[in-house]
Amino acid sequence: MERPVCPRCGSPISWVERQVKGGRVYYYAVHYLGYTKSGGRVRKRVRRCYLGPEAYEYVSRLHRDLGIVLEGAVVGRRVVHYLDAFVEALSRVELDRSTLVEILNKLRYLAQRLEGYVRKVEELEREGGAGGG
Repeated sequence: MERPVCPRCGSPISWVERQVKGGRVYYYAVHYLGYTKSGGRVRKRVRRCYLGPEAYEYVSRLHRDLGIVLEGAVVGRRVVHYLDAFVEALSRVELDRSTLVEILNKLRYLAQRLEGYVRKVEELEREGGAGGG
């Protein structure tokens, strides 16, 4: 299985570390570099790349009226969380007709693009399954 690539440095990620500091959660990509012997002791060598917080609290305050919490890159399915928050925001925010029509047109375009992506994924899955891998 291929390891995920670090968005900071491009190296494969050995594991992801979660650290809590001051009541906030931060994530680091850890890159295993092997062992080194120093002073008769063997030590693991690693390099850490900062991936960001679990949630961007300060920036999210500016989006509180929409109910959107900006999440860190490590949070899986964050795009789904953003879409859910956007749908909920539509019921909380007063918008004029032209803005609603603009949003509707963008959502229709998005739906078309998503259908295309789904077809591509299904096609790739069929090709992968047909080969008997």
